[in-house]
Amino acid sequence: MKLTTSTNRYNKNKITKVMNTTFTGLAISTLIFTNPSFAQENEDDVEVIQVSGIRGSLEKATEVKRSLSVVADVISAEDIGKFPDQNLAESLQRVSGVQISRNRGEGSDVTVRGLSPDFTRVQFNGRTLPSATGGRSFDFTILPSDFVSALEVYKTPSADMEEGALSATVNVRTPRPLSSAETSLVTSIKAVREDNSGETSPDISALYNFVNDDKTFGITLGAHYDSRSVESHIYEAFGLEPGSEGSRGPTPTLDYNLDGDTDDSFRFNHATNFSQLNEERERTTLLATMQFRPSADTDIWLETMYSEFDIVGALPLNSFRWTNVLGSVVDSDIVTDSLGSEGLIQRLEIAGVDNRNNARTTDSNDKLTSFSFGAKHTINENWEIEAELSHAKSENVISTLSLEVIGRANAYYDFSNDYGGVPEVGYSAGYDPLDGSSFRSIGVNGNLDRPTEDTSTDFRIDVDHSVDWGMGIYSLEFGAKYTAREKFNGFRSIGVSAEVLAGLLGETYDPTIEGGSFDASAYMTAYNPSGFFDGYGGSASYPSQWLSADVGKLLDTVSLSTLVSNGTLTEGGASEINVKENVLAAYAKVNFEGMDDRLTGNFGIRIVSTDQESSGNIPDFSTIRFDQGGAQTFVDTSESSVSRTYTEILPSLNIKYDLTDDVLLRFGAARVMSRPSLTVLSPATTINVNVRTINSSNPNVDPFLADQLDFSVEWYFEDGGMFSVAPFVKFIDSFVVASTNEEQVTYSDLDGSNSVTSTFTRFLPDNGKGSDLTGIEFNWQQPLDILVEGLGFTANYTMVDADKVQASEDGPLLTLDGLSETSYNLVAYYENDVFGARFAYNYRDGFVNNGTNYFGDGSFTDEYSQLDFSASYNVTENVSIDFEALNITDEVLIQLNSLGINRGLEDVGKRFTIGVRAKF
Repeated sequence: MKLTTSTNRYNKNKITKVMNTTFTGLAISTLIFTNPSFAQENEDDVEVIQVSGIRGSLEKATEVKRSLSVVADVISAEDIGKFPDQNLAESLQRVSGVQISRNRGEGSDVTVRGLSPDFTRVQFNGRTLPSATGGRSFDFTILPSDFVSALEVYKTPSADMEEGALSATVNVRTPRPLSSAETSLVTSIKAVREDNSGETSPDISALYNFVNDDKTFGITLGAHYDSRSVESHIYEAFGLEPGSEGSRGPTPTLDYNLDGDTDDSFRFNHATNFSQLNEERERTTLLATMQFRPSADTDIWLETMYSEFDIVGALPLNSFRWTNVLGSVVDSDIVTDSLGSEGLIQRLEIAGVDNRNNARTTDSNDKLTSFSFGAKHTINENWEIEAELSHAKSENVISTLSLEVIGRANAYYDFSNDYGGVPEVGYSAGYDPLDGSSFRSIGVNGNLDRPTEDTSTDFRIDVDHSVDWGMGIYSLEFGAKYTAREKFNGFRSIGVSAEVLAGLLGETYDPTIEGGSFDASAYMTAYNPSGFFDGYGGSASYPSQWLSADVGKLLDTVSLSTLVSNGTLTEGGASEINVKENVLAAYAKVNFEGMDDRLTGNFGIRIVSTDQESSGNIPDFSTIRFDQGGAQTFVDTSESSVSRTYTEILPSLNIKYDLTDDVLLRFGAARVMSRPSLTVLSPATTINVNVRTINSSNPNVDPFLADQLDFSVEWYFEDGGMFSVAPFVKFIDSFVVASTNEEQVTYSDLDGSNSVTSTFTRFLPDNGKGSDLTGIEFNWQQPLDILVEGLGFTANYTMVDADKVQASEDGPLLTLDGLSETSYNLVAYYENDVFGARFAYNYRDGFVNNGTNYFGDGSFTDEYSQLDFSASYNVTENVSIDFEALNITDEVLIQLNSLGINRGLEDVGKRFTIGVRAKF
């Protein structure tokens, strides 16, 4: 085993010691501070012990871990430009208590200790990263891992840490030039193979670090490009719609149970979709960091980062909207359900069902920019002052055009044999699904360059003063931070009617069919995905070949600019929001030690004042119009604005005590807060006639507050071996719940005719009852050199339990959204001087997406596990060949409703990467 040690003068008030442990494919560091303000600020003033070889790494890591008071677990790069996983979220899931959500097979956001991603604050080198999404969670797919030196997960806070994390703070750290004592160039070239699409795409990066001879000036430059050709096979349902036989669709006399009357009420599948999603994903990232150290007491830095993420794709559907029928019931099978309705239609065969085979395209562009300028200066070794100004912006522009087509199929669904699997779906009565003349076009609609922006500007100042006040107090820290953040969700859509579109295409328009339509056969394409749902092991039969609209064929005939100039462009409206937050925070923290250094810790307080201004649009309910063909709702709106201010006081305490030479105890207590989603804080209201809902936001929702206690026992039973148990509890004051009320709403067709009055459900978010969340984490690390040199494993297990909450006013008690009761990781590794390999298995229990959803039957993600493999071969000291296989058992993501009936399934397939990395 190779041991390399480099020692620099370090500041005891900041960091006691840093331990980096590395092995092939995975490097987990234990970074332990008395001030966990983020290691980036101090990485040049620490003792670094770099150990190549897992046995030596674990021995040194355990020695450091048990001597310190506050722990922050960090996943670090094995070397410059070499992170354990290509996706940062997928690395984070190896940490106990951390779970992830996936988007097209990639980790997208993180859940910590059972709380949803909105409760996790993500920062970039200690600064908040905005995200152009509807919530506060950050999508990790926009950032590559090549430039990341460490991911830091803080589960307990101290007063100097920024508020906003009810569950945890994740800091993405990149290296500064002077953290390395040498000039270097690291390059990598990889090929990424997608199993479903059969396509191979490039992944290329270069990272250059320059340091001058006297080590006072350095520059780091990085460039990364990668692409993916994604193909996902998707089944999607929308829940069990309650309906009365006498009020369903344009034919109000459907007799579902064939008993001769139309007086019965049932629940049935609202719609079922089969689709093949194809996306081309491209990501480009540029990094530039300059660092200047004119003296040992002064450090100045300038950091910039730019990342751009493009998605171009299409989702051709084979869709059956069982809620829109122009025909009659052929056969049905109805059973009693547990949702309070008279019966569940588990099998339905029907004539004239809406076969809505649209093909919605996606053209999305995400840009993330980050800039910071800071300096740190030490005065007489007793005062350290640090200040930083930073700005970050995330912006997204997206277009999602759909060529709306409709056929009238004779079809059936049947999920009686397997509620949790894909239902059996097929055609009957001689219907030919591949006959293009069966489909009529009813127009084009969708988002057109719809903008979303999230910006954050911060200024902070931190002071660290060494003191000798007695009672073991050796350091006082205090500081302040001002943050200005603004979130804007715009709305911009295009609609082209069937009549206008027919004229542009030279097709014959018939106003009597489907409310006005034309023959769509010339703009349809047959789809027959290879290996459709290979990862699904069920026995049901379903269409694996279908006709779907093709927007490309449409645009080959008529340009997008022509569609825009002849269609209706809608901007603003009820979906547009703008929320501004100005936050001023101040803190003070005291660091102490005592009892012959067996006791160490800190205590402090943080005061946070928030000024909030929210604006949005309120609909005029007398102007509601519904396009049945496009399933779109239109309404006139007027603007509204609300302002408010609130202040919170957040104390914290962290203690570590060495019980014996081999056993230590840790304790933490804190009051924490997290703000509601920025979209929740808008005064806007939207209405959806298709599912008969009204969704209102509420700018007066208060922040989430919780008191948390953490306790851990760590036993170091041998060199390099450790077993720890860490129970925790969070007393959460309240969650945002949706009050529900039924209202009578009148709407009409687009031209104002055919007025209809129906019952709608209004959802209004507000602060509701809280929950006590308890959990426990187990960690075990065990080298097995006694059996085989270089062999070992790590394992962790997390169990979380929480009181159920009411997702709606006076509604039933439901499990917290996003809460997985159990999760665990198993990693087995082997490494020698030339070759290394790793198997990593991750499991996450099922969790709630939405306890009620549109129709009250809820949406739940089923349990999921994934096995990954990675290996590395060192050709020379500076050149290696790396291989990675993700999801090697071809697992699929499944969603269910409260009856256990499948609401969705996604098969993303396996992914393989092979490449060469060189360091000069």
